[in-house]
Parts: sequence; C-alpha cells; structure tokens
Amino acid sequence: MSALAIALFVSTLFAQSNPDVRQQAVPAERPKPAPEKPKPTPPPMQTPQPLSATAVAERPLEQIPYTPSLDIPSMDRTADACVDFYQFACGGWIASNPIPPDQASWSVYGKLTELNNQFLWGVLEDAAKPSPDRTPAQQKIGDYFQACMDESAIESLGAKPLQPLLDRIAVLESKRELAALLAGEHERSYGSGWLFGFGSDQDYGDATQVIAYADAGGLGLPDRDYYTKNDKKSKELRAKYVKHVERMLGLIGESKAKAASDATSRRNWPRHRSRALSGAIPTSCITRCRPRNSRRSRRRSTGIAILPTAA
Repeated sequence: MSALAIALFVSTLFAQSNPDVRQQAVPAERPKPAPEKPKPTPPPMQTPQPLSATAVAERPLEQIPYTPSLDIPSMDRTADACVDFYQFACGGWIASNPIPPDQASWSVYGKLTELNNQFLWGVLEDAAKPSPDRTPAQQKIGDYFQACMDESAIESLGAKPLQPLLDRIAVLESKRELAALLAGEHERSYGSGWLFGFGSDQDYGDATQVIAYADAGGLGLPDRDYYTKNDKKSKELRAKYVKHVERMLGLIGESKAKAASDATSRRNWPRHRSRALSGAIPTSCITRCRPRNSRRSRRRSTGIAILPTAA
C-alpha cells in the first residue's frame, strides 16, 4: 500500500470518529457538584449595649447618641424570620432595653423622647452659664431655667407658693362659690383643666363648623374604671393612690391623721382638699368606650352661661 493510500485511509477513519473538528477544542464537561445546604446563621456577637435612658442616672447631654439606621445588634438573628419576624428584627433591642420601672411601656420612640429631653436639658444648662457671648434670648432662657432649677430655694419654700390658692379653696362655703374660683383659675392657668376643659373643635355633627366645647375632667387616676372595678389589681392601685394623696397632703402641711382622713373623705365638700376615692365624680364620668360614638358625645347648646371671674 502506497503512502498516499495510507494517508487517505487514516484521514477517513479520523473523520468518522470526529465528524466535527470543532469538538476537539471543547473539553468534556464535568458533572456539577450538588449544592451545599446553607449553614445556619451564627448568633450575633454579644456587644455591650447602653442601658435605657431611665435605667441610669439622668444627666444633661451635649448630643444624642448615634444609632445607625440598620443596627445589627438590635436584631436577633437566632430567631427564624419566617416564624417570628418581629423577634428577628427587634429581639436584640428588646433584650438590651427592658421597660424602666417608671414606665408602663417602652419603645425606641419613648427612649428617643427621654434622650431628647436630656439633650434639651444640656442646651438649657449651657445657656444658663454666665457668658458675654450669650444672646439676649439665650440669657433670658438660661436665667429662667436656672431660677427653676434652684432646688435648695424651692425646697426651702415648701408649699408657700401654693398657700394663697389653698386659702381661697379653704374658705369656700358652697358649690356655688366654686364657679368663681374655677373661672379665675381657668383664666390664670389656661389648659390646667380644673374639673373640666374648655376650648374649640369641629362640630361632630357638622365638620364645616368650629364650635366651643367643654370636656369632663376632675379625676386623679386615668379614667373611671380605676375607681369602679373591683378586681384585685384595681383594689391594690386604689390603696396605693390613697397613700400617694396622703403624702401630697402631708407636703402642704396637713397632719398625718388629717391627711389620711381627707384622702378618703366624701363629706364636707368642698372644705376638704381631696376626694381621692369619692364615688360621685368617677361614676358620673362616661366610660372610655362612649366617646367612640360621636353622636352620643355631641350635646350641642345654643348658648352658655359666662362664669364671673375672680376679683
């Protein structure tokens, strides 16, 4: 067999085994490994967290502590986000910020409010420092703040600043005389809500009208249920409230025995200075549910009697 015939035979055999020459440049694909299962997220590193604003001694601040928008330590990455997303997103913050003993609830907003108050405290203290660089406004604000924060002078005065008002209350002989006292105090301390509040708001029956309105007041506890409910907790709260009223009466100079009597007395109104547990006012108040019905809350009158002001 000639060399030419051998070459043709080999090339034909090669072409049959490799019909496409381009395949020679492409290596055979290897099978892909099976994807690994995701490893569980490790628990977050325990980094020291500041205590809540009221858990440490309150103090003036020069600036509010910075907290990033995405605060990883405030999360709880040990929680399953698909099961309890709130715990996943906020669990770290909740663990680091227990409800302070003087608060009924706590949140980032409550904490921010406390921190902001401490920051404003710092601004006022800075304005109260004598300095030739203070503006007239800073001097007025600083001096007024310093006068209010003179605790030694305030403690030495005791109840003396309140005595003129207490004396006016003590000489009242009838409920009719109460009208003049309330008129004067509402005028003198607008927004204090002595027994009732008065202001303006839209008419519940006609939103195009803005009318005068009176709102009930006169309770020391949040609402009538604190006075009328007879469960164990409510009774405990009322007992503690009576003790609180006794202490307040003691601070204005009443003896311990008289303070205890006045805190619970329902007689001789208005001669005594407190009716902590009087049933007349709380039971006459509407429940917290009734104001939700605007028709029942609307008692429109065409006129009101103008109370005489105190001399």
